[in-house]
Amino acid sequence: MSRRNKLKKLAKKLLPAVTVVLTASPFVVGAPRAHAFFPPVFPGNPPVTVVPPTVPPPVIVVPPVVPPPVVVPPVVPPPVVVPPHCPPPNGVPEPATLISALVGLAAAAAARRRAA
Repeated sequence: MSRRNKLKKLAKKLLPAVTVVLTASPFVVGAPRAHAFFPPVFPGNPPVTVVPPTVPPPVIVVPPVVPPPVVVPPVVPPPVVVPPHCPPPNGVPEPATLISALVGLAAAAAARRRAA
């Protein structure tokens, strides 16, 4: 066997492994830490965070407000508009409707013939 054939066989064996390594390595190296799934492990006790006590908000006294009087305007009925006379619809169907009807009839005929 020649050296070239040996190299081809070796390349065929190594190509899948090299592809996996070159594809997965950027994700492994550049991916952020998954703290949401795996929280960090602290040696001993976790760090303690001291939160200062909250100060209650001051009490604000709001004077009562008298709402303004509501004036309802008179309701005027909308004017009646008679639509203009439209020409009668065209009695010729579109070509797409004709083709769809023919395809539907052909499918129904094929189903009936197959059932019989």
